[in-house]
Amino acid sequence: MISQWFNIIKKTGLSSDMKDGDGRKIMVVNSFSFLTALLCTFCGVSLSLMSGDYTILYTAIGFVAGFLSILWLNHHKKYSSAKFGLMFVFCMVMLYYGVTFGESTQVHFLGLFLIGVPLLICSHQEKELKFICLSLILTCLVLLETNYYFMVIEPMEMSRDLTFMFRWLIMSIVLLLNGIVISFYQINISGLVKRLNKRNDSLKKKNELVVTKEAELAAAYTKLENYNAKLETEVRNRTTQLRKSNIALEDMLLNLRTSNSQLRDQDQQLKGYVAELESLKQDLMRARDEAEHANAAKSAFLREISHEIRNPLNAIIGISFLMLHEPANRNKIPRSILHMIDNIHNSSHSLLDIINNVLELARIEAGKTDELRPEPFVLREWIRSVVNIYQDAAKVKGVQLQLQVDHKLPGEVVGDRLHLTQILNNLLGNALKFTPSGKKVTLHIYPQEPAQWCIRVADEGVGIPKEKQKLIFQPYEQADETIHQNFGGTGLGLTISRRITELMGGDIEVWSEPGQGSAFTVTLPLVEQASARPEEQSRDERKEYAAFPAERRVLLMEDSEINQMIMERFFSHLGISLHIANNGEEGLEMAHTCRPDLIIMDMHMPKLSGNEVIRFLREDPELRHIPVIAISADAFREQQKEALDAGVNEYLIKPVEFDRLYSVMDKYLSKETPYPLRIIKAS
Repeated sequence: MISQWFNIIKKTGLSSDMKDGDGRKIMVVNSFSFLTALLCTFCGVSLSLMSGDYTILYTAIGFVAGFLSILWLNHHKKYSSAKFGLMFVFCMVMLYYGVTFGESTQVHFLGLFLIGVPLLICSHQEKELKFICLSLILTCLVLLETNYYFMVIEPMEMSRDLTFMFRWLIMSIVLLLNGIVISFYQINISGLVKRLNKRNDSLKKKNELVVTKEAELAAAYTKLENYNAKLETEVRNRTTQLRKSNIALEDMLLNLRTSNSQLRDQDQQLKGYVAELESLKQDLMRARDEAEHANAAKSAFLREISHEIRNPLNAIIGISFLMLHEPANRNKIPRSILHMIDNIHNSSHSLLDIINNVLELARIEAGKTDELRPEPFVLREWIRSVVNIYQDAAKVKGVQLQLQVDHKLPGEVVGDRLHLTQILNNLLGNALKFTPSGKKVTLHIYPQEPAQWCIRVADEGVGIPKEKQKLIFQPYEQADETIHQNFGGTGLGLTISRRITELMGGDIEVWSEPGQGSAFTVTLPLVEQASARPEEQSRDERKEYAAFPAERRVLLMEDSEINQMIMERFFSHLGISLHIANNGEEGLEMAHTCRPDLIIMDMHMPKLSGNEVIRFLREDPELRHIPVIAISADAFREQQKEALDAGVNEYLIKPVEFDRLYSVMDKYLSKETPYPLRIIKAS
């Protein structure tokens, strides 16, 4: 009964001719308004009872009326007014409780939550409304912080116990609202994954049709060969008859009439064969065109899906990274909430691994496997950088992650670092997934004769029965039907790892016993670099970033407001004032004005794309020397090569890993030596 009433309230103001996206945003506004009205009622009653001041209750009733008026606005089709009204009432709530109860209530966390609400409820066309809402939120935060600092309005005096209870009440409400926002984002991502599955099924059907056509063509080719053999036999027989007819001149006339009749029949057959051959040729050309069209459509689909999924993941990973690493949040966020943010950050990386595996398998099936690009790299530095990424996930789960590197291995080897990272990510991700709390996962790197080296990942998980060990390398196969229900995953990681290993000329083996764990060993050819570089020290997982010189100027070209916010917050802790352009045309104008030391830009921008901007920069004598870092959700080699050929210095793939971004920035902002072009995969 309650769910039916809530469903009616949630659909207030919807009409049958409304688009699905607009309808979902209206339902989000209605849901927020109604649920916040309930929370405001509870908060007002609770605070008035605890403090004994019933003025708080009357004010809370006024806020409840404000939230319920949003439903009235949507009911009368005033959608933009409802969205602005929702943000306005939220801001008034934040200002009232912040001024009344003071800084100790932590009510400013509500402002951090509110930053994400306009991005959820406003459509792409409502840019002005989105800007107004964000400006309103930031203004309220500034007013609140100003009051905290100068004490323009004195807060209510409360006891220590009462202040503690108020703060936890406010933080509980903020956490609940954040949970509602995350649930709506999860619903959107689930819808996107469902559309991905449907389009993938459609492509599979087209592939099956192509295979059927190829089989028909093969059968037609066999039939054509039989026809040719039959014609050759007929010609030989006819030649023999003609020779016999020359010997028997007296029977020539009779044999000639018979032969002419036979030749006419065979001529008709031959014309039929030629017509059938021409028809088969036309069918073959049509089948070829259909296959080429299907492959082109599949490639375009892969590029579109990769771009659309990586952009929201970049926002989720970037915001959670800032919440974990910003100095202003230290010792203010409770440990339980930090644990939840850690889970969000690690789950986002897990989702990214799943998406990478699905897209990689689709590329392999379409014949688009990336070519190997071996290059020298420091072995131990690479291993530590990969392991550091999984240390957080291991700590959250309570699993010990051990690294053992044999001292006999050379300092620098030659190999495809990107593909090696993909193999190691899949093996470590599986090991942590199947290892229970209190157990350990061991990564052992060691040499093997002759001229080989091994990557061995061992866990203490559930193990794999021997009869199932061959199946786990098949696409979408797992050792047990309950694996997906208990642990999740797509069953693609091991398939892709085996194919990449074989492409590198290596092999992958598995040892496992049920209840004792599993061990996967990848054996690869060892190509040692003649002059090895000294190893770099491993970096801390959450290190302090050193600030850059204050005079350095960085220009960001990015049309996504949430990505602008993430980058601006990150750069503010590096001592750099970031110049932001909303499109490529504006970015070129700002480059002429501020003459930055470094340009960071997205490859998909309005007015001028990233490739057009880099072309204009490299053709301009005054700007061609400025290094450019491209940050894009285009993850395929051909797209990266196009950008690098156009003149981009570095190419980072979304979601951006801030350690990698800082390393690339340090390369150009702390030194003046030119560097060669290369690709850094930040995922």
